[in-house]
Amino acid sequence: MPKIPKRIVAGRLLFSVAVALAVILWGALFLIAPVWQLSEPAAVYSPPGSQNSAPSAAAQSNTLIDVNTADAEALTVLPGIGSAKAAAIIAYREENGPFASLADLDKVSGISARMVESWSGLAIAGTSDTYTH
Repeated sequence: MPKIPKRIVAGRLLFSVAVALAVILWGALFLIAPVWQLSEPAAVYSPPGSQNSAPSAAAQSNTLIDVNTADAEALTVLPGIGSAKAAAIIAYREENGPFASLADLDKVSGISARMVESWSGLAIAGTSDTYTH
């Protein structure tokens, strides 16, 4: 077997490394994390089979839900509200009286200010309420 000069071996090695790096770079840019591509905002995760996987009934019908008079079934159409949280809202309302504003709902266990903020345009407290910070 003839001896291959070190210069040729080094050139082939350098070429192989350059090809490997190019493949890694291509994979990173196009396959693994295409962060450079413009895209629409990601959708909020909703587990399969959850009630909130489709647009809420309140959003579809354009009717506002009054949290001071709504029953548990009506409250469950709000994003993030299941039967347990709806029951907690009703229990808090019965114990402490009607909510003066949507912002008061974050006093209910399991309800956050961020969640209440997401109900803007879907719910009211009383006759004409909007969420304020």
